[in-house]
Order: sequence, then C-alpha cells, then structure tokens
Amino acid sequence: MGKGTTTGWRPVPLFEACWHALESFLTFVRRLSAKLTGAGPEHRRACVAVAIFIVGVAVCVSMRPGVDVTWVAGHEMRGLWVVRTSMATRESVEKMVDLASRNNFNALFVQVNGRGEAYYTSSMVPRMPDVEEGFDPLAFCIERAHAAGLQVHAWINAFTVGRLGCREYQPEHVLSRHPEWALVDEAGVSTLGYTTEMAQGELVSPMLDPAIEGVKAYVHDVFMEIVRNYDVDGVHFDYIRYPSPRFGYGDVARAAFHGLTGYDPLDLAKGPKALEGKGEEAGEALYRELMAKWNAFRRDQVTEVVRRVYQDVKRVKPGVAVSCAVFPDAADAAEHRLQDWKAWLSRGIVDFVVPMVYTSDGDLFARHVREAVEAAPGYGRVLAGVGAYNMLEDPAGCIEKIAMARRLRAAGVVLFSYDAISDRPEYWKALAKGPFRDRASAPALARGGAGGSRRGEAAWAGEEAGQ
Repeated sequence: MGKGTTTGWRPVPLFEACWHALESFLTFVRRLSAKLTGAGPEHRRACVAVAIFIVGVAVCVSMRPGVDVTWVAGHEMRGLWVVRTSMATRESVEKMVDLASRNNFNALFVQVNGRGEAYYTSSMVPRMPDVEEGFDPLAFCIERAHAAGLQVHAWINAFTVGRLGCREYQPEHVLSRHPEWALVDEAGVSTLGYTTEMAQGELVSPMLDPAIEGVKAYVHDVFMEIVRNYDVDGVHFDYIRYPSPRFGYGDVARAAFHGLTGYDPLDLAKGPKALEGKGEEAGEALYRELMAKWNAFRRDQVTEVVRRVYQDVKRVKPGVAVSCAVFPDAADAAEHRLQDWKAWLSRGIVDFVVPMVYTSDGDLFARHVREAVEAAPGYGRVLAGVGAYNMLEDPAGCIEKIAMARRLRAAGVVLFSYDAISDRPEYWKALAKGPFRDRASAPALARGGAGGSRRGEAAWAGEEAGQ
C-alpha cells in the first residue's frame, strides 16, 4: 500500500479463506451425515440450519485480517519524543533531525511548550528565555524535518506550567496573569505555592485546573495557534490529566459540583463521617456514590479540553493529527489520574494515543500494549511509547519492545527520548541495523484528512520510486 494509509493489516487472500472454509464445511458434512442416518425430517432440517450457521461463522473467522509484520514494519510510525532543551538552538535541531533521518525514524514529537513558555512565535505564550532572539525553533524544525521526509508533531504540555517553588514569572506567563487558575489540593492549598517537598512526586510543576472555563479556553487557544500558524503534521497532548484524585478542589469546581449534587467535594474529602447528619441516605453507600460522581465530574473536565481541541483542529485543518501521551493502564489512568483515554478513543475525539509503557519488563509491556490495542476501535489508533531511557545499557531491550509492538498490532512506536540516546552512537547503530534497517514512510494517522501537512511529499515519493 502507498504512503498515508491508515491500515496495517492485509487481509488473507479471498481464495485461501474460501478454501479453508470449504475444507471445514466438507469435514463437517461428512460427520453430520453419519449422525443423521435414520433421523427424522424435523431433526434433519434443524441440523442443516445449524450447519449453515457454523459454516458462516467459519467463513468469517477464516477471512479475519492476518498479521503481516513485515508489511507493518515498512509502514509504521517510528517516532522520537524530543524534550524542549534540544529545541533551543539551530545546531541542536539540525543534529536531532540528522540523527533521526539517518537512522530511519520518520516522526518527531518535539516539545514546544512544557511549562507555559514557547519554543515558537506566540501572541499568548511568552518566549522561553534560553531561545536566542529571532530564532523560531518550531518553524526551523519543520523546515529541516520535512525536507528529510520526517513528520513533526508539536508536543504541548496541557496543564503543567511554571516551576515548583517559584512565584515570579514573566509578565505574560499564564500564572502571572491568572494565579487563580492554579490547581488546588484537598486541603485548599494552591499548587502555585507547592515546593518539591510538598509535591511528593505527584507534581513536576504547578498545574492548571481544567474545571475553570478560562483554563479550557486557554489550552484550546494554545493548540489552535500552533495549528493555524505552523505546518505541523500533528499536535500532541501531554499532562492532559490531574496529578491524582486529591487535586481539583478549587472554588470553581466545588461550586459547580455543589450545584449538580448539593454536596461540597471538600466535605467528601473528609470521608464518610462528613456525611453524618445529611439525612437518612447518608452513609457509606452515599459516600461511594458521590465520590464516583466527583471523579466522573473531574474526568469530564479533562475530556472536554480534548474534545474542544480535536473538534476545532478538524474544522481548521482536518489532516492534522491530534494525539495524547497517556498512562498505559487504562483503568489506573481513569481512576487515579482522571484521564479516561479509552473514552476518548471510543468517542472519536483523538486520532491516536501513545501509552507511555516505559517499563523494561517484557511481559508488562506486552500486557499494556495488548490492552490498549484491544480497546481501540480500529487499527492506527495506538502507538507504543517505549522507555529507551530505562534500557540505555542494553539496546536489545528496546529492540525487543519494538518487535513486540509490531506483533501486537500497534501502529508504531515512539521512543522516550531522543535526548536520552542522542550521544550514544551504539544505540543508534543497533536500531538502524536492527528493527529500523529499512526506511518506512510514516502513516497519516489523522482520520480527518489524507495527510497531516503540506510537507514535501516528493521526499517520500522519490524514495518509494527507488524501492
């Protein structure tokens, strides 16, 4: 198949499928005939009806898609997450594009907004101070990457802004303009004032509260500014979640939930005893019911951000892919991060997800990727996030995960991260001589159009003509 296809599974040839079905049918008929000798007419008619049903099922099973791993390897997404520090200079971008292209990667997920500061030209997000004046990292990256036949997906942290322990930011920074948008914990403490010690590993920075309408609009506008102004192949959500269920207790969220249920979430945070005196229904059962509603309310706030961005990206540029980096265990993500990415897939408000399966454990990796692929409504909706940084001393571990992802029908892989392996030539060599020994055209996984951008189709067309 040509470039831009959204399917990676070639059906078993029709003749072969029919032949298998015919063999199965004849075998069944011979056995059935032996059983029907001497049977009455009604019994025979019933058995024939059953036989027809079974044959129909056999044909369907025989014609199910067959896995062609070799074909998939030539049409998969081979991505690299590129942390924003590698976007700061022309030299670092050129090095990154060169390494990716020479070693047969075909997509870059470049972080252009990690903490509310831009590695691109923006009218609403302040410029990252370490970027030299007059240099637009995203525009330069797109120019170089597209010339090399690489896709570029703008990686944007949705809710993480600022730095732990810091209260002073550039005047244009979102926390300077709207400190009241910061996420609040169950004790009523704003994450704007969190230190590293207070974060306890749950936070990497202050975060925005998606229950606030202004936050939803801000995140939406950050994404849409890039989509409108840059020739990106995709936009990629990160930190599109809550840090844990103990966050989200700001005034706006509490008022909204109280309006829906008559209960204040801060009371629920105190446990079932807080409901005593609320009426006869109060108790453990009511507490569980209300907590389920409170968690669902917060999940809905995150989902609404994704929905709005997806809807407007498809309206403005249908061929731009919208994707999300997500926690690999869907149930854990929904319960403990309030990130319901399975619902995003089923509702069709994201083109694909990348479960961050960073483990070096092969069995755990396979389980998470398999579950994600099975949860997706079709091929091309799941890429496997591989934690190369967890397997730096032995590229074989990373190579094993790539092979697993192919067998498990993922549409490709994204390695975390370029920065971890950028100065490890033996790692690049192992990948280029192993799973990525041949070039692969990146699939267009945007379901709203034939391709993500106006990128140099000639780059791939020329290579394909020579294959």
